[in-house]
Amino acid sequence: MNEQIKKQIQNLKDKVNHHNNLYYNRDKPEISDTEYDNLYKQLKDLEQKHPEFISQDSPTQRVGGVPSRNFAPVKHMRQMLSLENTYSAEEVESWHTRIIKILETKDIDFVVEGKMDGVSCSLLYKDGILHTGATRGDGSIGEDITSNIRTIHSIPLKLEDENPPKEIEIRGEIFFEKKDFNNINKALKQQDKEPFANPRNAAAGSIRQKDFMVTAKRPLKFFAHSFGAGDIELKSFSQFIEKCKSWGFLTCPIRTKTKNISEIIKFYNTVNETKSKINYEIDGLVIKVDDFEMEHTLGSTAKSPRWAVAFKYPAEQATTIIKKIIFSVGRTGVITPVAELEPVKCAGVMISNATLHNFDEINRLNVKEGDTVLIERAGEVIPKIIKVTKTSSGKIVVPPTHCPSCNSSVYKDEEDVAYVCINQNCPAQIKSKIIHFASRGAMDIEGLGEKAVAQLLEKGYIKNFADIFDLTKDQLLNLELFKDKKADNLLSAINDCKQKPFAKLLFALGIRHVGSKTAKTLAETFGNIENLKNSSLENLQNSDDVGEIIAQSVFEFLRNENSIKLLNRMQNFGLNFKDTSSPKKITKISGKSFVFTGELKTMSREEAQEKVEQLGAKASNSVSKKTSYVVAGENAGSKLKKAETLGIEILTEQEFVALIKGL
Repeated sequence: MNEQIKKQIQNLKDKVNHHNNLYYNRDKPEISDTEYDNLYKQLKDLEQKHPEFISQDSPTQRVGGVPSRNFAPVKHMRQMLSLENTYSAEEVESWHTRIIKILETKDIDFVVEGKMDGVSCSLLYKDGILHTGATRGDGSIGEDITSNIRTIHSIPLKLEDENPPKEIEIRGEIFFEKKDFNNINKALKQQDKEPFANPRNAAAGSIRQKDFMVTAKRPLKFFAHSFGAGDIELKSFSQFIEKCKSWGFLTCPIRTKTKNISEIIKFYNTVNETKSKINYEIDGLVIKVDDFEMEHTLGSTAKSPRWAVAFKYPAEQATTIIKKIIFSVGRTGVITPVAELEPVKCAGVMISNATLHNFDEINRLNVKEGDTVLIERAGEVIPKIIKVTKTSSGKIVVPPTHCPSCNSSVYKDEEDVAYVCINQNCPAQIKSKIIHFASRGAMDIEGLGEKAVAQLLEKGYIKNFADIFDLTKDQLLNLELFKDKKADNLLSAINDCKQKPFAKLLFALGIRHVGSKTAKTLAETFGNIENLKNSSLENLQNSDDVGEIIAQSVFEFLRNENSIKLLNRMQNFGLNFKDTSSPKKITKISGKSFVFTGELKTMSREEAQEKVEQLGAKASNSVSKKTSYVVAGENAGSKLKKAETLGIEILTEQEFVALIKGL
């Protein structure tokens, strides 16, 4: 009897999931709403009578459980990189020329598709069942938003495949259709609430709701657009997209395949003429090399894949007047000129400030207070001034000789365009450093935003980011922003951040020129703060992704008296100054760099990369002078030739297996 009921439930699940896909993804319903409701009710009633047969792929489980108190970290199977942007046919042609040079062939198939203006996420399926949904995060680690992801009907809870991959990560974009976005804002205005600035912000706000019931009420959609990693043999992006369709995913219908760059530019112009009629926002096209083996050969830079590029449409622009030019002091002491503007709406947002980047840019634009200027806002970045459209009689802007915050002397490096305040105790620097330390990309201390930091500094409760860990509840309750529960939440967040990875802590320290990628490299290379402190300048320079300027900056920071005091205090507070992801075991390949090319027979490329990383080495996608070994499988391409040119040691797969055996 139990087996019969189990089969009946499975049959009903398959039917409801099938009709869900037809209704939400393909707009081809085969049954009436009443018939669908009847199937769904039969399934729900049967599951309630036999709860032992309820599974996560059941459509009745799209919304269930309890709201999340926080979003746990999720490590992506492969890093989610950001695309390099291009804005002209010339830039696309330059990208094309670069990849031809690397691949040593012009016979390249490209797939071009619409670039959604939404929120990236990754979906992990295990044995065909949705296991985890995560935000992009910093590219390596995202946030677990599985409960919210499950409420999106265009995301299948189960892949439509009798023999699904054991494990696969699928990436894509969460977005709102224009009509749904307008309806949400209309409802918010009726409730006297602040409307969303644009569909992307609405999607981002909806997907990170701690109460997934809020997300469930919003008609989000998902387009699958990228293969992360997994147990499946795929030769091309085109093949992957067809697989996604067969599994039950929506994919972007704005797509073409070609070998011809002129055809891509023609497609770009055609879509641009009609994109206002598309029922969702796109801000450009994505051009991808179709062949996955070519993709592996091209590899990536620290930030972006070489095998794909975004061909963006012109940003929205507006004209306004500069009321005043002020000087903003950042966390590293760099002084940035900022234009205060007559408020103007641009790309759906009211703009009142725009960056002028540096004083060389001011001279290039020949901009003054009172000038009428054209501003541009592209891809949710800080607005920038494009040109002066009408000059005024305002004063010419000159670089400051003293810091606008602390009045200390300003220094300008002859090789740098930046003017820098050299006073480490500068109030503006301290404030910016603490805000950066607590930011989401660093220590992610929820509740410690700009207003809270400003009040804590004003009261004298903190003077640096180490003081954060000495804060008391009584001190927080003395601030306007905090009541009992909010104070408890902040103290809890401060305590929880002590367990953040060493790489996050290194980035949070605000060392000049050290971004999140470099911080991760340093953490993995040196393992702990003591090794990093004791490293020579030469050792720092020899680290991957660390050049002379970055090495000098790290070297000086770790030997600065104030820095040493701060680090010692934070170590006493119990912060994590050790890279727990680094192998405990030291082997003869520790610190070496491996590049894999061609087809491996005994393991996948990902498995080989993971093996060397577990043994203390680094797996890289590109060959350079710092590469220790290139492991060449069958049909190895340009990476092998480059290794031969540079005189790098080349291993066959058998030699590689022998090398790591027993380590």
